[in-house]
Amino acid sequence: MTKILGFLMAMVFSVVGVSAQTSSHSKQHYRKASVVRVGPTTTFLKKGLTTEEVLRLLGEPATISQRIEDGLVVTTYEFPRGAERVLVAQFVSDALVSYRIETRAEVAQATR
Repeated sequence: MTKILGFLMAMVFSVVGVSAQTSSHSKQHYRKASVVRVGPTTTFLKKGLTTEEVLRLLGEPATISQRIEDGLVVTTYEFPRGAERVLVAQFVSDALVSYRIETRAEVAQATR
């Protein structure tokens, strides 16, 4: 009888121990991964913006250059950004047609 009682008590303590471990893990809070946005969404560039709109968003460019490509005048503006990066924006007929972020070294190599 004492063996049975000892066995039952061991089972009860085991169940209580497992239950305590399980409940402490369920109390952990996990943060869902998300994208951090800085600034309002209206500051995002999109093709078709006018030169004036882009200048209003990004400020004065460091350099402006022009070239003729397929009979169209392509105007390139370079805006310095942080961490040795440059935003290169290209316009045709006062409309943004492409933009990209490059390092200063990539921009210097492309202009050679």
